[in-house]
Amino acid sequence: MKTKWNWGTKLVIWIAAFVLFILTLVYMSLSYDVNLVEKDYYPKGLKYQTRIDAIENAKSINAIFTLSQTADKINILLPNIQPDSGSINFFRPSDNSYDRLYVIGVSNEKEIILPKSDFILGKYIIKFTWWQDNKEFYAEQVYTIK
Repeated sequence: MKTKWNWGTKLVIWIAAFVLFILTLVYMSLSYDVNLVEKDYYPKGLKYQTRIDAIENAKSINAIFTLSQTADKINILLPNIQPDSGSINFFRPSDNSYDRLYVIGVSNEKEIILPKSDFILGKYIIKFTWWQDNKEFYAEQVYTIK
């Protein structure tokens, strides 16, 4: 015996298939892990004018820092920067569990040496914030650890 499919039966099958498709998409989107770039992005966004001022301060003194690496260490050279205090944040965009923050104090050293074993290979954004003569400075650079 042959089953007849009328338009009502076909419509119900298509609606059921569409609902199943939508439920599958909802399940997949809820099971996907979402990582925000910054955890406290809203308060940081409100204070962004101070970051803009710090960037302009760094540009005004032509502040540059360079990075190099060897097999076991990462060197950060500060040729024309003399920080009173500050921090260097190695920000990993793909996974924030690999971020590293290093605090620096008053020093006349022109080189900061970090162990390479603290990092995994890949792309980092180095965010360097420092204070010098009661002014805040900020510079950042994209760097790949190989």
